[in-house]
Amino acid sequence: MSATIYYDNANTYQATINVEDGTANISGRSFSDGTTLTNEERAIDQDLSLAITDWGDTDALRFDFGSAVTVDYVAIYSTATISTDIRIFRSNTATGTTDSAITNIEVDSLVAGWNIIHLSSGDYQYRIIIADGGTITGITEIYFGAKFALPIQPTANIITAHNFGSEEIKTYGANRYYFDKHSNYKELTLSLDHMTSANKTSLETFANTVTDRMPFIYAEDGTVINGNNPTGPLHYMKLVRPLTFKTVAPDIFSCQVVMRELTS
Repeated sequence: MSATIYYDNANTYQATINVEDGTANISGRSFSDGTTLTNEERAIDQDLSLAITDWGDTDALRFDFGSAVTVDYVAIYSTATISTDIRIFRSNTATGTTDSAITNIEVDSLVAGWNIIHLSSGDYQYRIIIADGGTITGITEIYFGAKFALPIQPTANIITAHNFGSEEIKTYGANRYYFDKHSNYKELTLSLDHMTSANKTSLETFANTVTDRMPFIYAEDGTVINGNNPTGPLHYMKLVRPLTFKTVAPDIFSCQVVMRELTS
């Protein structure tokens, strides 16, 4: 069992990223820009409730990272089970014609919830998600990034707090009124003890990338099953506050990681 974080180190969620819909020629491994999908911007809006629509057979969504990047996986969230095959191209050309390659897997289906698809290594500017053999309904979020196995496992002191989203207002006459500010959410506090300087550096790299703005997936058990998804359970999270390290011995540190679960 190894707790693992899947975060976006490829700037998928940045506003400047170019997400284009179009059509793929699977046998020719090519992509043609077009207006095939509706609401394709929902792939990176950090909202798990709003789906991309009108995704038909061989319709595709191309992610342009601006320059060649290496990613370990693609994370896809679906509101329903999808039986249509999913293909993933990678290329350094926008049309994918000359040097595109199918990654090491073709996904036969997606489950409801998060699907983490591990990809083969290599620096490429474009990644293309394609429907193969049918339509796709229910995909709400897609991002690419790095797999970060926590350098040491959290201690038994893992705190889970459940926070309500309502607020009480008292008026004259002892009347009480309640209104919802946000949905209820869960907050996790992980205690990481006896880290080396190298452990500390790897954790800082993660935290400095996501800060408190970018979401990530926390897998309580990152052991991969069926060649793809980690055992889990999986949580869609953001950091609550910056990391604070305590020196407990020369070059030995402890830290708490506080995360809140996103509710949509």
